[in-house]
Amino acid sequence: MVVMLMYIDRTALDEYPFEGVFYRLADEEDLPLIEQTGREDIILETPCDITEASHNVSGDFIGVKFVAYIPFDPETEVIEIHNGDRFEADFYGINVNGNVVGVFPSQLGGVTVYIRDLDA
Repeated sequence: MVVMLMYIDRTALDEYPFEGVFYRLADEEDLPLIEQTGREDIILETPCDITEASHNVSGDFIGVKFVAYIPFDPETEVIEIHNGDRFEADFYGINVNGNVVGVFPSQLGGVTVYIRDLDA
């Protein structure tokens, strides 16, 4: 009988291995409809970690929510991200593209951001 053990070096993991972009659609209501461009203003480009928070299946439709963890120093920074903002990142080849539905800072440093996927 052969017993195989697996060793995982947890110190080799990156705390924030991905790059994410938070952006907001620009308010162009003062322009005529034909001149509105749908401009996106970048709010924050940041390293992040991403995990799946939940998913549900309804017929052939799968709805997904992701969680992005981003660094934050409560002593020197102000959170610029709000519900309704957009988020994009590459998550191991998966394009995470969604709306921010929750922003939760911690006094220990870091912000948890819930994202509803737009591609599902």
